[in-house]
Amino acid sequence: MTKASATVTGSDDDRGRRPSLQLGSFSSLAVEPPCFSQEIFECCRDGDLERVRKLVDRSTVNMRDFTGRRCTPLHIAADVNVCDESGLIPLHNGCSFGHVAVCTLLLKHRSNINAQDLWGYTPLHEAAMKGKVDVCILLLQNGADSALTNVDGKIALDIADPSTKAVLTGEYRKEDMLEAARSGNEELLLSLVTPFNVNVHASDGRMVFFNDSLLFRFTLSRVTLQYA
Repeated sequence: MTKASATVTGSDDDRGRRPSLQLGSFSSLAVEPPCFSQEIFECCRDGDLERVRKLVDRSTVNMRDFTGRRCTPLHIAADVNVCDESGLIPLHNGCSFGHVAVCTLLLKHRSNINAQDLWGYTPLHEAAMKGKVDVCILLLQNGADSALTNVDGKIALDIADPSTKAVLTGEYRKEDMLEAARSGNEELLLSLVTPFNVNVHASDGRMVFFNDSLLFRFTLSRVTLQYA
């Protein structure tokens, strides 16, 4: 994707701000987007999980078109990686507005987790600068590249809200993670572990991996090893 030669200016309060473009708008000069393209952007913005699920469900491939949109059967399933005029994909919208369930569904349908818009912003940039903690964790757990930079050379951490900086430095709920490993709470550990905190240290110097291993938490060891 060719990045626009735009720069972000302003005070510290303007971090992450870029020229205002309506999310999910399409250029009139561009090729007409596939059916449902605009709708999937709007549904991801609004967090309408059921509608997004229907739009991306390819089991409806033989559905008849009763709406007059002239869609072919293959158009019925929306493209999760369709771009708007600013290079955003639906996942950017879901992340920007903090809709974890919608983002999870899009990733399940192979949405590009590292897609960059015309200013180089990834879904992780969006979630980080908007303070969407749970979405940041989800993205990191699914392989988001935290080292990608926008056109100003900023990674997600550089423009992150204070609440999401902790996620991107591995400090978020550190004690809860250690306690989850100690007590064998796999559900909690799974909800918190990322590549940034898998080696977090307790006050006695033990790491999460060693903490659960010493207690013979083999399931938890498997969980943490995949992020090591």
